[in-house]
Amino acid sequence: MREEFETRLKKNRNILKGIGILEIVGGTTGLGLIIWLMLRGTETNTFVFLILLVAIGFYVYSIYAGLRLFKKRENGILHSRILQYLQILAISIGGFTYLMTSGGYFFLGYNLTSGSITFSFALISSKFQLNILSQGESQFISINIMSIFIILLLEKALKNINEQSTLKANYERNMNEWLESKPDLTENSK
Repeated sequence: MREEFETRLKKNRNILKGIGILEIVGGTTGLGLIIWLMLRGTETNTFVFLILLVAIGFYVYSIYAGLRLFKKRENGILHSRILQYLQILAISIGGFTYLMTSGGYFFLGYNLTSGSITFSFALISSKFQLNILSQGESQFISINIMSIFIILLLEKALKNINEQSTLKANYERNMNEWLESKPDLTENSK
């Protein structure tokens, strides 16, 4: 019975490790993209430099959240939640654009410029777009279904881990109490 609890705990902890790996790879991919843009000789001014710093911070945070989730499992869920919540919405309206992803995305959205429904999917990919007062871009609102799915996976895995840990602790406590209440068989046989 104890092995059954351990197997269920391991399965749910492996889900958390998998999400952690996705976040680490996404952050690394994003940092690689930023470095590639910088090495390409992209023209930078103070505003572009600040946006690049925000992007670097986002991808470093993605790596941090992934490492915490991978190493400490349920103790790292808070950072992964924050990271995923930052990725749910992508919007571009009135010269303002906000779009951040790390590890992949499945955007379902509406393009306000063309009046069409849009889909966009990528796995092991990172995307960052932050513009203020930009001109001539298409306007859209999108929801990252992948981030919502990851948040649901995180919550379900955490719930299952907590339940299995409680059941395992109760089982072990009850077994110890039962064993302590039984007379020692070796003393009875003497």
